[in-house]
Amino acid sequence: MEFLNFLKNAPTAYHAVSNLSKILDDKGFIKIEENEKWNLNKGGKYYFTRNNSSLLAFIMPNNIESLSYNIIASHTDSPTFKIKPNFKLDKGRYTELNTEIYGGPILNTWMDRPLNIAGRIIIKDNNELKTLLISFDKPMCIIPNCSIHYYHELNNGVKLNPQIDLMPIFSDNNIDEKDLLDLISKKYNIKKENIISHDLYLSLIDRGTLLGANNEFIVAPQIDNLESAYASIDALTKSNNLSSVNIAVLFDNEEIGSKTRQGAASMLLADSLKRISLSLGLNEEEHLISLSNSFIISLDNAQGYHPNYPSKYDPTNVAYLNDGIVIKNAARGSYTTDAISQAYFIEICKKANAKYQLNTNRSDIPGGSTLGAISLSNVSIHSIDIGLPQIAMHSAMETAGSFDYDELIKALKEFYNTHLSVLNDGTLSFK
Repeated sequence: MEFLNFLKNAPTAYHAVSNLSKILDDKGFIKIEENEKWNLNKGGKYYFTRNNSSLLAFIMPNNIESLSYNIIASHTDSPTFKIKPNFKLDKGRYTELNTEIYGGPILNTWMDRPLNIAGRIIIKDNNELKTLLISFDKPMCIIPNCSIHYYHELNNGVKLNPQIDLMPIFSDNNIDEKDLLDLISKKYNIKKENIISHDLYLSLIDRGTLLGANNEFIVAPQIDNLESAYASIDALTKSNNLSSVNIAVLFDNEEIGSKTRQGAASMLLADSLKRISLSLGLNEEEHLISLSNSFIISLDNAQGYHPNYPSKYDPTNVAYLNDGIVIKNAARGSYTTDAISQAYFIEICKKANAKYQLNTNRSDIPGGSTLGAISLSNVSIHSIDIGLPQIAMHSAMETAGSFDYDELIKALKEFYNTHLSVLNDGTLSFK
């Protein structure tokens, strides 16, 4: 499937955004810059990136009467390990890479796997600092387990120390001591002294496959949340709405709280919406009116039922792989779904003939929050939290249903093709 092809070239958020940008380029979207004036045309298609790791793409309407925004928000980052600035750990015979945990990975799933090194480096070119994406695209290091013979308690569950147990082995110095930056400079034909800084991460060499008696499962790294990011761009490029601004926004750093300039807690979305309204000639009040008629789908994958752990799930609101889109609910407000937004999205699904299911966490096992709730701190818009179900979320290799993606695309396309307005009593009118 196309999503798996995309994953093969997306070892980091930077690579994901780069490849999604190429898709937008091929679909006729024009790249704009945040530090330049936006000259937007009716019916035009545009996008920009921030930090090389977040992206906002949008399609302008031809008719701006009763303007509204149809927004799908997702994120590009996934739990992993980041390589520290001074990364060399000399262990005598061996060199290890000094790393720290990014996000909340299931640590033991990263053990004994061939790992790639990828990310970005900042290089000096005369008086300019330029960004270069890098990926070795081959096994570069490994985090090996201790032998069961030396650690008899391993199968009873062992607490892993990130600074001791999770350092990846990089080279055997007895053969030939290698320096990571030397290898990067040689691979990309740049001078080592021109490498000023870097954001480098570990990623799995195994980029995923279909699995199961009927190829009904996807097993891959970074399904959370690159499946949603890819789907939002896929649906946007297939949309056609003459009265609403269709937007796909892909934030970074959701896994570490979103409190960065490219995260959902930033003003990235709010400022962009205002700039679009201003470019259409709307004043401040008209812009706020357009927001009141708008809708955000917070698209982040959901917890699917795991048959080995039935006690972890709510008895009447469980989600299954290959049963369609999950609508997330939480009384504590960690999800933005309410009765109004849920009813609207259900009608969207019905119009699209897309399968959906309702989900909550067990009352004694609270789930995490999403970028939807974070985004609403800066923009006051009707919102819902949805996602596709998956098993082993935050594992190095996650599992999802291969038939769910098409259901999601049907619903997202219908959402993008729908024009929404909100009546005085809170009723939603759409066509």
